[in-house]
Amino acid sequence: MISALQSQTWLLFSVLALATSETITVSPDGAASPQEPDLFRASTWAPLNAVARADLFVAAAEAGKLGENNYDLIPAAQLVEAGEFQYGNQLVRGAKAISDIPASVFCVIGEDALISLASVVRSLDRRYSDRAVLSVEIRAIAGLVTAPADERALLTLLLLREASRTSSPLMPYIMSFLRSAHEHIPSAWDPATAEGASRRRGIIALDGGVTLLAAADEIRKVMSENYATLVPRALEKLPHLLGVTGPDQVDVTELYTFQRFAEIWLAIRSRSFQNGAHGVLVPLACLMNHPAEGEESNVEIGVDSDGGMVLKATRHIKRGEQLTYSYGADLLAERALLVYGFPKAVWLKMPRIEGFYSS
Repeated sequence: MISALQSQTWLLFSVLALATSETITVSPDGAASPQEPDLFRASTWAPLNAVARADLFVAAAEAGKLGENNYDLIPAAQLVEAGEFQYGNQLVRGAKAISDIPASVFCVIGEDALISLASVVRSLDRRYSDRAVLSVEIRAIAGLVTAPADERALLTLLLLREASRTSSPLMPYIMSFLRSAHEHIPSAWDPATAEGASRRRGIIALDGGVTLLAAADEIRKVMSENYATLVPRALEKLPHLLGVTGPDQVDVTELYTFQRFAEIWLAIRSRSFQNGAHGVLVPLACLMNHPAEGEESNVEIGVDSDGGMVLKATRHIKRGEQLTYSYGADLLAERALLVYGFPKAVWLKMPRIEGFYSS
C-alpha cells in the first residue's frame, strides 16, 4: 500500500510531469522512480505555465515541501487547487475547492509563512548566520527604511536578488505568484519597447484612455523617484547581499534596471494584503480572485492577534466552486485596472471614480 507521504510525493511528480510532458514510472512499492524535483531551483519552475506553477506550489505546500515555515499552508492546500475561470471574455487563474468547505475558519497562516520585508530579513538572517559580512549587511537593512515607501522598494530589491539565484527558499512563491503578475498593469508597460508602446496605444484608444494612461504614468513616476532615491543607497550598503561584489556577484546594471524594479514593485502591490504599512504577501491566498460581476465573495481574510492571516469561508463552499475574496467593497474601475490589471471586459463594466476624468 502507498503511504500518505508517498501519495503526496507522487502528486508532486504528477504535476511536474503533466506540465513538462515527461513520463514518470512508479515502482511496485509505490515509489516514484525519478529524483524528487528541487522546488527551490528556478529551473524547476521555468518551463511551466501559470496554472501548472500554481498546481505545483499547492501540491508542494500540501506535502510540506516548502520548508517548516510554510507548514501553516497545509490545511488550505488540502482544500484547494488551481483552476481557470471565466472573467469577461478571458480565462484567468484562480483557486478551486477540491472538497466542500463549511462556513468557518479553514486556515490560519502564521507570520513566518507570510512574505514581507521583515520575514525576508529573518529568512536571510537564518540562511547566512555563519557569514559575518552578510550578517552585518542584513542588520543594516532596517537603517535603509527612512520613509514608508522604502519598505516595498527594499522588498522589491531583495526579491529581485532572490529570483536571480540558482536556488532560493523564496523561489516557489516568486515563480508561482510574482513572475507575471505585472503583465496587465499599465504602469508596467515600458514605453521604450514596441510591445509597451502598442499596449499604451490600446489604452489611449478607449473613452477616457488619455486620463487613465496619465494616471498610470504618475504611478510610474512615483516608482522612478523611489528607485532613484533608494536603489543607490541599497547597493552601497548591501554590496555582498545584492551581488555588487563578492563570490555571488551579478551584473548589477542588468538585474536592477528600473523596468525590472517596476515590474516586481507592481506585482507586490497587486498581491499585498493589508497588514501594516505596505501589506504582506500571503501564499495560496494570492491565488484567489475578486468575485465576478454580480457575485459575492465567499472568503474573508483577516489578521489574528499574533500577526498571522485568518482565512474564513463566509458560507458553505461546494466542491469545484471558485474561492474568492473582495479586493475592496468599493472597488472601482480605475483601481481594478491600475492596481490589479483586471481584464478590459471586466473593469470597463465597473463603476467609475467620480470626477476622475474631469479636466
